[in-house]
Amino acid sequence: MAQVNIIIVDANERQQVGADLKRILWSDKLYDVALINGSFKGQRHFNRSSLRLVILVLPPIRKHAEKLLMELRSAPGQTPLLPVIDANVSTEELGDWIGWAEDFLVMPLRAAEVCARVRRLAGLEKPVLSRSAINETLEAQALAQLIGEDQEFVSLKRRIPSVARFESTVLLTGETGTGKERFARALHYSSRRAAKPFLAVNCGAIPLDLLESELYGHQKGAFTGAFAAQTGLVAEAERGTLFLDEIETLSLGSQVKLLRFLQDWTYYPIGSARVKQADVWIVASTNVELPTKIKEGTFREDLFYRLAVISLALPPLRQRKTDIPLLAAHFWKMYAPKAGRSREDLSAEVMDALCEHSWPGNVRELENVVQQLAVLTESNRVGLDDLRIPRASPRSDRSRISFAQKKAGVIEEFERSYITELLQLHQGNVTHAAQEARKDRRALGRLIKKYQITKR
Repeated sequence: MAQVNIIIVDANERQQVGADLKRILWSDKLYDVALINGSFKGQRHFNRSSLRLVILVLPPIRKHAEKLLMELRSAPGQTPLLPVIDANVSTEELGDWIGWAEDFLVMPLRAAEVCARVRRLAGLEKPVLSRSAINETLEAQALAQLIGEDQEFVSLKRRIPSVARFESTVLLTGETGTGKERFARALHYSSRRAAKPFLAVNCGAIPLDLLESELYGHQKGAFTGAFAAQTGLVAEAERGTLFLDEIETLSLGSQVKLLRFLQDWTYYPIGSARVKQADVWIVASTNVELPTKIKEGTFREDLFYRLAVISLALPPLRQRKTDIPLLAAHFWKMYAPKAGRSREDLSAEVMDALCEHSWPGNVRELENVVQQLAVLTESNRVGLDDLRIPRASPRSDRSRISFAQKKAGVIEEFERSYITELLQLHQGNVTHAAQEARKDRRALGRLIKKYQITKR
């Protein structure tokens, strides 16, 4: 049997993944494998007419990956492309990649999996990539993005498959930066809707007068500026999931319409008299206490109970300190290669400083800090001086002294200062100083001697 021609395109500088793939495939004498870099134009190997498969190792920077994809897909011929995706890629990006790919590989590479997928795409076996297999991969990838071993966090993560199976309306609560959208995505990709759209809308970022149009759409001429009909996000998310972030920012009028929608899943586009039916899963989130908003009269109680059929409260990072090293290491491995740095782990002193910080911005703040370390640090090794967070001062011995010791120290400091000023005022005359202090002259003399204060 003639050898099967395969090209591995690795746009990364060291081409380590490409070399690993080549070594795996060379173990089977069935393949003739060539490894080239991302600049494949003019390469004598790149002849799509004789190729059976192109394996593409995507670079970590998204715009570079998209450019390389466009070049490869626009080349003549119909050779299948097999992308190799980094394990740290977001679930959203993974969904984009597999939208056009017939199959894909996720690092770290496993030889048996590589060989099985290559055989299918090279035509040696019938290509099969079931939708259930895609859904399972998306679910695993989404859950892998929720990093942590804290007991409360793990308990929340375990509930995701059950919640996703029932698809009841979910309210995610937690401080800014705790990962509410990541949880929403994990819920979506763990549900039967995984292959359908996941749309996130920040309710607070859309002007109030445009919010209903964005959600439900409008007809042409429905209002000034409506020059054409527009499909709303509810329709675009059909059979998928709509994530409503910062739900507390909705106006009372918008809350009424959302409540009506949640009751029977019907809505009217603005300017239309025709009712539309929707099949969409609603997941909402907030970083405030909605019961407080209800008492203030700015949030409807009936809408709250309609949204919070299932409520999941995400803990702040300061309550899961043991997860900080795991998250920091994850973000470092994600951003260090993109910044052209080695994957060498962060030092123990840097990790200690990260663990001591209170992280008011939670996981998002930690990610930003680690990204800054990767991009802005000039030296090869990251040190404490490169950290752009306030660091706690080391505890002094004075913080561990007793109340009596602290009191005695304050008294001594007062007496020394008071007597010095008194003697300066009376030009060293102890008698006059004692009279003003209303203290016995000999007692004052003992204090002068105790604190070694000169009469001059």
